Amino acid sequence: MTGNLFRALQSSLFILVFYSVSCATITVNVYFPAEEVREAYSNLEEEFLKQGENGNSGTEKKQPDANKPAATPPPQSMRKYPDQPTLSSEKKYLVIKKEISLDFSEYAWAQGNIAQQITQKIRSMPDVIQAYKQRSQRLGEINQMLSQGLVTEGNQGLLIQKGSLTPGQTQAFNAENTDRQVIIRGMAKAIVEINNIDPTPENIEKVLPEAARQFASVRQSDR
Repeated sequence: MTGNLFRALQSSLFILVFYSVSCATITVNVYFPAEEVREAYSNLEEEFLKQGENGNSGTEKKQPDANKPAATPPPQSMRKYPDQPTLSSEKKYLVIKKEISLDFSEYAWAQGNIAQQITQKIRSMPDVIQAYKQRSQRLGEINQMLSQGLVTEGNQGLLIQKGSLTPGQTQAFNAENTDRQVIIRGMAKAIVEINNIDPTPENIEKVLPEAARQFASVRQSDR
């Protein structure tokens, strides 16, 4: 009888522990390197959009001048980082889940040039690169709509309609915003990945608003 009671208690304890662990959620502090994200956005736009603006489709790279020495890559930034990673200019984290706190920020900090890491991750996303190339093909039309005040750059990285658009302009407007959403989501995924966190749709959604704000910052600064 005593043995049976002990085994019953042991089984109950095991079930209780298993239930507690399986129901536990985790808080993941996601490091969001705002400055490096803006730099990566700028680098990608320079690579894929500026060529299109100069009459290139954005799908071909300019051939280097054989008589011109190769440019020396700029040295990695020597700026001092704070002891704790920050979200924008404030000391924040993006919370993914809750209860047990785990800090993955050391992964991102230890890897060196973060803007370069982000850019490389984006280059490995075919849908994002395709979105950039499609944007390069309509760049002149979008710039004209911006200069005429028909559309403006919004705070969430998308164009906002301000005037009456022709059917062709409406099509370009909608296609541009669709491509921007693909790019912003790709950036959110890259940020989650450099934090060594599983890029699930839920985790990407948590980072998406800040990725959109930084994209908007870059687009507004170019106007």
